[in-house]
Amino acid sequence: MMLFYKAWRESQTRFLVGALALAGYCALMASNWSGTERAFSERVVGHSYGEYIDSLVFGGFGKLVFVLPVVFLGLGGLLRERAHHTAAFTLALPVSRAQLIVSQIDVGLSELALLAVVPALVIPPLSALVHQSYPVTQALRYGLLRCVCGTFIFAISFLLSVFLRGAYTAPMACWVALLLQAQVANWQPLRPYGLNPLRTIDGRWAWAGSNINDPLPWMDLSIMMLIALALFAVATRITQRQNL
Repeated sequence: MMLFYKAWRESQTRFLVGALALAGYCALMASNWSGTERAFSERVVGHSYGEYIDSLVFGGFGKLVFVLPVVFLGLGGLLRERAHHTAAFTLALPVSRAQLIVSQIDVGLSELALLAVVPALVIPPLSALVHQSYPVTQALRYGLLRCVCGTFIFAISFLLSVFLRGAYTAPMACWVALLLQAQVANWQPLRPYGLNPLRTIDGRWAWAGSNINDPLPWMDLSIMMLIALALFAVATRITQRQNL
C-alpha cells in the first residue's frame, strides 16, 4: 500500500489539475451552448445539442483537454526520480524494481479511468441546467473509448519516460510518436485495424464513417490494449536492467 501511496503523491498534482481542467472545460461548453451555436456554423457545432457536445467536448479541443493530462500522467520510472534526487531512497526500499513500476502503472491507470468518466459525470447534470439533455449511456460509451485509447497513449508516454531524460522530453516525444503512429495507421493495409487512438477516441473509428451508438470496435480496442500491455512489459524490463 505504501508504494501505491507514494505513486499517488508523485502524480496527484498532475491528476488533479487535469481533472479540474476537464471538468471546467465541460462546464464551459455546456453553459455556453446558445452563444456557441450562434457564433459557429452547423458544420462545427452540429444540428443539435447532442452533436454540439460530441463535436466540442468529446471531440475537437475537448479531446486535447483529455489527452494532454494523460500524456503527463505517463511520467514515471526511475530516471525521473534520479532527476529529483530521490532514486537512492526509492531503490533502498525492500521491494523490487518491478513492484515499483507496477505500482506507478496501476495508480496511473486508475487516475486515467477517473479522467475518462469526468465528462460522463459532469455533462448530463449540467445539460439539465441549460434545459437540454445528453444521454448518460452515450457519455459512458465515450468514457470507455477514452479509457482504452487513453491506456494506449499512457503506455507510450510511460515507456518513453523510462529511458528518456529530461522533465519534458518524454511528453514531447510522446506527441511526436502519436503523430507518426497516426500516419502509419492511415496506411491503406492497416486502416481496417483502426489503430489510431486519436481518431478512435472521439467515435470516428470507421474510415467510411461511424456513430458513437454503432457497435464499438472491440477488435481494434483489444489490439490497442494488447500493445499497451506489451509496452508496459518493455518498460518494466528496461527499469530492471537500468544502471542507476
